[in-house]
Amino acid sequence: MALKLAKPILLTGIGISAGFGLWDSFWHSSLMQGGELIVALLIAGGSGFWWLKHKRYQQRVSRVVPSSLDPQAVEEAIALAEKAIYSLEREAKDRDISSLKQQLAQLTQADKRQSLQLAIVGEKKVGKTSLKEILEQREIGEKLRFTETDSLELAKGSDLVLFFTAGDLTDSQWQVIQELLLYRLRVLLILNTPDRYLPEDHALILQQLRQRVGDLIPAEDVLAIAASTGALKVRQHREDGSVVEWLEDQSAEVSNLSHCLQAIFSQEREQLVLASTWRQAVGLKEQAKQLLNEVRRHRANPLVEKYQWIAAATAFANPVAAGDLLATAAINTQMLVDLSAIYQQKLSFSQASTAAATIGQLIVKLGLVELSTQTIGSILKTNAFSYVAGGAVQGISAAYLTRIAGLSLIEYFQEQEISVEEGKGFNLARMSASLKQVFAQNQRTAFLSSFVKQAVARLSSKSSPQTV
Repeated sequence: MALKLAKPILLTGIGISAGFGLWDSFWHSSLMQGGELIVALLIAGGSGFWWLKHKRYQQRVSRVVPSSLDPQAVEEAIALAEKAIYSLEREAKDRDISSLKQQLAQLTQADKRQSLQLAIVGEKKVGKTSLKEILEQREIGEKLRFTETDSLELAKGSDLVLFFTAGDLTDSQWQVIQELLLYRLRVLLILNTPDRYLPEDHALILQQLRQRVGDLIPAEDVLAIAASTGALKVRQHREDGSVVEWLEDQSAEVSNLSHCLQAIFSQEREQLVLASTWRQAVGLKEQAKQLLNEVRRHRANPLVEKYQWIAAATAFANPVAAGDLLATAAINTQMLVDLSAIYQQKLSFSQASTAAATIGQLIVKLGLVELSTQTIGSILKTNAFSYVAGGAVQGISAAYLTRIAGLSLIEYFQEQEISVEEGKGFNLARMSASLKQVFAQNQRTAFLSSFVKQAVARLSSKSSPQTV
């Protein structure tokens, strides 16, 4: 978990305010009219920035987390995991997947487990160990297993998370909390009040925390405790205006947290177990899908290579722009049919033809044809290859763009569910993103020079697509 912390959000805001306070004392009043406008714009811009971040988070939640989590939603998640494991077993018969099957069997028995897992998460030296020891000694009314961790993945495997902080949240901490909430983890935000803060500061920081996370964590789930013993600084303001400070012994105080945990475990146990089972099912499906994608990519890569050289030979033999487009479209259609079969996407030839045409349009709109042609032509001239004919640039460009299309399709298919019913159309936004990503990855000079050299060698020895 990335808990390398940037400057706390609250302190950053105070710093900005202080900066403008200095500005006020430095510039004369007429200039401050412009300064006030800038302050207002900065506040509006900052509010807009956090609003956009929150809206993006909500969009991620809507894509990943079901709108309601009930036994049926959990059963559907388990069924998807079972489907992924079955597909992996069918397509990779020599792979040992016994551990995945064992995890799947455990999911169906999850509602019978007696204990709950509680993770205490936070940066170093905030009092996690002290809190763990205190809670383990208390009777909370539930069989609990406590884990002290800074691992996000380990925290996701828990039923409940106590996110521990000794002060204001940093941006990176807030991102971690959102990631935990994204996967339906019940999160309590715990402010441990160390002796470096005065009581009035504790109240201020607690208020700021509740305001900061108010859209996602209820105020009653943001608690202040004292998890460690030691000396506490106390300040007294006297009537004569003087201030006296001294240290008082402090004992651990976590009764409010204990009562909160007792209420949660007595009222929400079933929901906690459902959420944990759902997370485990989603994780198991992704694990099986990742292994399945590795198997399918191993079969798909040679297919892309085969069609890229067919496209090269066809365009080289018929170096006419219109003919190149028609031939490449037909080749890409067949490649799409073959790749969709590997990824169990059930595309008919007519659907593949339409999709291939759409991909071709995207390639043109993104300017990939012009960029690749210019780059390949430049490499041919710069390296002074011995075999350069009129159709070489077209042939190599056709091979390169076919490769880009094929690899983009692989990335696109790997993001889809294990199988898609016939008739489902392409998501153009995702396909466009895949094209941009794959094109950027395959634009490295060393790779392109090697690719051109390999293509020239092939074109110099082959004269027609039938001999490729």
